[in-house]
Amino acid sequence: MFQSDVKGEQASILFEAAENVRRSVLDVLRERRDLEVKELKRVLDLSAHNAIRETLSNLGASMNVVSEEGEYTLGGGEAHLIVDPIDGTTNLARGVGYATTSIAISETPYLSGTLAAIVMELNSGLAYWAERGKGAWLGDSRIKPSGPAGVKDAMISIDISKGSYLRSLERLIYKAGHLRQLGCASISLCHVASGRIDAHIDYRGALRATDAAAALFILKEAGGVYIIDGAMDNDLMLSRGSRLRLVAASSQGLLDEIMSLIGERQGFAFREATKTREL
Repeated sequence: MFQSDVKGEQASILFEAAENVRRSVLDVLRERRDLEVKELKRVLDLSAHNAIRETLSNLGASMNVVSEEGEYTLGGGEAHLIVDPIDGTTNLARGVGYATTSIAISETPYLSGTLAAIVMELNSGLAYWAERGKGAWLGDSRIKPSGPAGVKDAMISIDISKGSYLRSLERLIYKAGHLRQLGCASISLCHVASGRIDAHIDYRGALRATDAAAALFILKEAGGVYIIDGAMDNDLMLSRGSRLRLVAASSQGLLDEIMSLIGERQGFAFREATKTREL
């Protein structure tokens, strides 16, 4: 089990929950690998969801839990926990390496109230984590984003699945020298936080708060920057219904260049459409 002198009480809770999810998921993969992919995904998600709930219950946690698999309250609900039990379930069920459990604790129902977060790779057990004001870590090593890089030389991940808005990204795609798509938003953002890649973009308007909240906190604690729905460091409600468009980068200069290639007009149009849906 991971040990560190800087890890506090909130992070310890998250590590225990994440490690239990990983054990549960690996057990499913060993015992039920012969299932059809759709059924295997269902069983994996349920197993991970139950592992988190059981862990929190055993610890006597008092939390409002917002999970991609459902919502519930434990104790008096003094804190807020937002979780995607498995981010990248399709990857995991198909044997592709990028899949995580993603968990954050907040003192409010908003991203700005986050106290601690963890994103653990389910295959390897590697854990990206952060606590407020203490920086970001990979295991027991401090992490930070890469140095300044222009779009032409940067490694950029872009999620273009499920009806993405490719026209708004055309100029960026043509200029970018190194593009990737991992199929797991949380690990993509943590790769930006640790300098493995330089930026991550999800401009579909379909990215869930449950997928991104923990990794966004880790990225910010590491020193990275991001724009949500066209606004710098925009706050995010920690609910199952929250959807966002996201551009995250290792530096302000790279972020500015990406946004200039995407264009302010598209960002404005998305914000106006979002407001209309909320009325």
